[in-house]
Amino acid sequence: MTQRSLKSLLATALLLLPSLLAAQQVAASEEERLAAIMADPSRWYVPKNTVTIGFRMLSAGGNVSYGNLGIVPGGTVAPASDGAVPRSYTNGYVDFDSQRADEKNTDGSQSSTPGGRYAVFSTRTNEDGTTRQVQTADYLSYTPGVSRYWAYATADQVTADGRIAMSNYSAASDGGTALKETGPTGGVEFTLNRAFGQITKRTEWGVIAGVSLNNLNNKTSGSVLSTLKVATDYYSLNGLTAPAAPYSADSYADYVTTEGDTVTSGLETTVPIGTVPVQSITSAVVGGATVNGNWQVKGAYMLVRVGPSLRAQLTSRLGLSASIGLAGAYAGSTYTAYESFTVPDTESTAISTNDSIEQNKTAKFLSGYYADFNLEWAATERTGLFGGLTAQQLGDYDQTLNGRTARIDLGNSVGIRGGVSIRF
Repeated sequence: MTQRSLKSLLATALLLLPSLLAAQQVAASEEERLAAIMADPSRWYVPKNTVTIGFRMLSAGGNVSYGNLGIVPGGTVAPASDGAVPRSYTNGYVDFDSQRADEKNTDGSQSSTPGGRYAVFSTRTNEDGTTRQVQTADYLSYTPGVSRYWAYATADQVTADGRIAMSNYSAASDGGTALKETGPTGGVEFTLNRAFGQITKRTEWGVIAGVSLNNLNNKTSGSVLSTLKVATDYYSLNGLTAPAAPYSADSYADYVTTEGDTVTSGLETTVPIGTVPVQSITSAVVGGATVNGNWQVKGAYMLVRVGPSLRAQLTSRLGLSASIGLAGAYAGSTYTAYESFTVPDTESTAISTNDSIEQNKTAKFLSGYYADFNLEWAATERTGLFGGLTAQQLGDYDQTLNGRTARIDLGNSVGIRGGVSIRF
């Protein structure tokens, strides 16, 4: 290396020395800044949003007070002013009557004598090939004002003067009640928590919003006393003796022909009855009916809650959080009832709610409050698990079903919650 080259290299080094010194100072300053950040947790980046998905199990799913129970409607029949029409009762019926085919002329007019009887003949073949007519049946003639088609159930329906009493029974509520407390109920929930600031180095505050869904299923059964209502129509047998109960007409016996042959059901033994009631009365006995019932309110409610939250970091993995605020629930439920009672005159006969289940559906919005307290465990920087306690207070609402009432009280309940959390 020449002397001139050495001089040039020294000159260049002298020119670059200030820049190198400045770069070293910048690097040292950056290292100090990073060390300060690492030493102060308040300057670390912490995710501001937390989403949780989990379950909630409450100690109670709502209490239901059932009221005005014991309503069992009975059948209704046409009044006497409607004339000869079919009428059906709990313990019998009187049906419409008309001319039979074998008691009509070719022009459609009646061939039999009203109030009498008519014969039915069959054609028989003789040995020589000729034919003869043989009576094979003896039937009761159609008579206006009476019916050959009717029935009654018990001997108690025959009155002292020989009439037949036919009744419809129903039950009217005497204010019967039932109360059922619903046991524990489960559900699912989703929450979003947004952190807005720190109170201390390890404590932050924010706002939480959540949605949860819980089921509602309250069912009970029992017996209540109700007013027994009886609507009775009396029918005349026009001086004839009532056949032994139970009886269903038309009725027949075997008929023996003049040639000694027996024709099954060829002799009509029907006792005709008047087609229109000759008297109608009603009665009511308070507490006269014991109504057995099954009552149920079934549905679900969606709970929306919003409120402030606090979170404290205990260790690098454990934390505590709490929240309290307003809650609103949208509840939907179906009220179901099935009620029945046995008829006093015929213990084997039961009157029920239309032989089918009666239902009513409704939906209501309720307001209230909530509180949550949780223990959190961080599995990673972003995910973790949580578990804790929850409490809520909600109002009540009413539901009706054909005169019956039900007050559904979601009330106060406490429980546990848990699930997974994701921070971002």
